Amino acid sequence: MLALYLSLIDNEDDRDKFEFIYLIYRKRMVSEAYNILRNEYDAEDAVHDTFIKLARNMKAIDEPDSDKTLSYVLKAVKNTAINILNKNIKRNEFEDHDFVEKMPDQQFLDKLNIKEQYNEVVNAIRELNDTYRDVMFFHFISEMKISEIADLLGRKRSTVQQQLIRGKKKLIEILEMEMSEQNGKQ
Repeated sequence: MLALYLSLIDNEDDRDKFEFIYLIYRKRMVSEAYNILRNEYDAEDAVHDTFIKLARNMKAIDEPDSDKTLSYVLKAVKNTAINILNKNIKRNEFEDHDFVEKMPDQQFLDKLNIKEQYNEVVNAIRELNDTYRDVMFFHFISEMKISEIADLLGRKRSTVQQQLIRGKKKLIEILEMEMSEQNGKQ
């Protein structure tokens, strides 16, 4: 697979940097993606997609053996994994067609309403700054425990707990503002 990625890179120095990143960070990237997706195959897909993006954007990496590069690579794979997770959630929502056909109308409408509310919350979480967005996403969307989030993000448990509290307050503010905007339009 490494040969495929290297074929996307023209510059020899960039190839060397990419090879270093691939060999040193790949296992950690898979672990990061797996923590989000909880599925080995999806985690591998996230890492693959991230490596393709990295190969096409090697200008963003100065020193491959730096904390800055590690952070950049892990953030890239995390964002890719989150995108895959969101696609999977949307796809699985109404995948069982037999169930949907037999579902009573009120139950169907209730499920649509829940999905709409869920999407509003996810969109509101996306509006938060990185600090709160990551913690809120991992806690509410990925259903991770505070200790797991702290380990994943390399933060203290108390810090994650405080960010979760503050994130909830900010999320409520965003949702209330959106509701008032919708009521003002009606």
